[in-house]
Amino acid sequence: MKKYKLFIIACLTGVFLALSWPSYGFAPLLFVAFTPLLWVEDYISRNKSSFSKFIIFKYSFVSFFIFNIITSYWICYSTLFGLVAPILNALLGALVFQVYHITKISLFDNKKGFIILPLLWISMEYLHMHWQLTWPWMTLGNGFSTMPILIQWYEYTGVFGGSLWIFILNYFAYKSIKEFCFNKETGKLNLSDKKRFTLNASYFLISVLIPIILSLVILNNYKDEPNKPIDVVVLQPNLEPYDPALQLRNYEIIDLLISMAQTKTDNNTSFILAPEGCLEERLWEDHMNENISLQRLSEFVGQYDKAQMITGSFTRKLQSEDEKDEASRKIEFAPKPYYSVYNSAVHIKKDNDFEVYHKSKLVPGVERLPFKKYIGKILDFAIKLGNLPVGTLAVDNQNDFFVSQTSSVKATTPICYESVYGGFVGKNVREGAEVIFIITNDSWWKDTQGYRQHASYASLRAIETRRYIARSANTGTSCFVNPKGEISQKTKFWTQDVIKASLIPQQRITFYVRYGDYIARIAVFSSIIILLISLITGLVNRKKLESNKTKETN
Repeated sequence: MKKYKLFIIACLTGVFLALSWPSYGFAPLLFVAFTPLLWVEDYISRNKSSFSKFIIFKYSFVSFFIFNIITSYWICYSTLFGLVAPILNALLGALVFQVYHITKISLFDNKKGFIILPLLWISMEYLHMHWQLTWPWMTLGNGFSTMPILIQWYEYTGVFGGSLWIFILNYFAYKSIKEFCFNKETGKLNLSDKKRFTLNASYFLISVLIPIILSLVILNNYKDEPNKPIDVVVLQPNLEPYDPALQLRNYEIIDLLISMAQTKTDNNTSFILAPEGCLEERLWEDHMNENISLQRLSEFVGQYDKAQMITGSFTRKLQSEDEKDEASRKIEFAPKPYYSVYNSAVHIKKDNDFEVYHKSKLVPGVERLPFKKYIGKILDFAIKLGNLPVGTLAVDNQNDFFVSQTSSVKATTPICYESVYGGFVGKNVREGAEVIFIITNDSWWKDTQGYRQHASYASLRAIETRRYIARSANTGTSCFVNPKGEISQKTKFWTQDVIKASLIPQQRITFYVRYGDYIARIAVFSSIIILLISLITGLVNRKKLESNKTKETN
């Protein structure tokens, strides 16, 4: 086959993946999206003498770049990392296929060994969540976020169960397609082995149907715990992130939040949510009781029996020499010589009582400079995007809850990017969170798939944890999500809005919450063992080859 034809076939995988992705895509396309690339890899493996050693890397890189650039180009609106993310994701995916290609030939003589691919891929997805260029947005299991009816079993597996399901289905789909051959005389496709085709097609259908049937059974049998509900008001203030001429002053933002909250807040309201970064003034955590804006909001919630507010802000905290970290900055004429800036959620209660939660999963490039220890001195002079300090925010890895003063309900508050990490949210639920509040500013991405994808991922967290979710976005999609992953009261883009719902606190711990990303951990361990065996086998075979050559020479 001509190489350009193989290249076109490989690119079909990128197109199919893009057409399957939220929020416009048709998720079941994921069942067969990898089959073109699997076919190309198999063809090259059987004719390896005609191809360069790294041709699989080249073909798969282009395929995955197509997928990533179509589905996540919008990152460029908020950060220069948007230029890097699609390339990096494509490189990682291509590396997985290249290592799979080499290992399969080395260990299984190209006859078996498909299991290596999902193990390597899931390992890559997991490790991609745990390094400084972290970007879990494109984890394959996220692709079903707009079809929660198919994935109720995520409460047992999390999104990595979805990634594994996709590869199992693609394997049987590819094995079925492989049984067709092209007859040059008739110009038609013919079945080479009808029995094997039927068997693999049956396996494919069974692998599709069993998880879906299981999901429907779980969905129909799910019941909320009969706990007392809490009323939550969600604000979407629609603040302008780009044009300074249209941005409000601090007191105007406070006026807006209060006027919006008043329309739905009453004496039964437990929480009022406002989005990430909503309070644009820099709050000093050492002097929060003296801040006029916080005092006004505290006075407002004090008018109601139960009400408390959670809102986003960038806070500053003084640090001593012992407390400083890589994000610390020097400050003069202060009680302590350093301070750090945090992306924070502020819990506002009556009588000027305030609590702060610091975001710990930071966006690479925007909120955290990757590998700053090594390149920070070169780039410290750089990079400001609007009024957000790029690459300089601090973390403290705390997992504080915000607790209702009247009902003692515990809420965890993932800030923006944190809500994409199932293991992170699950850990907070395992430690006691009964409801989930997501606050985010999705307006940086403009009217693109970015905010739609982000909102749909809340369904995944709801199913994994079986918790109610309230989501407050500056603009984009504010909404409520029930434990089945069903979204309600979705707001429109670039519109001020206020929504209200009763959420039922849940205390049951799901299998996934209890054990976390166990599928990924098993995949990582298995991949390490396989790669070590492959390396040792390669070295042994090389020594045998050299020994044979020596004998022939003698």
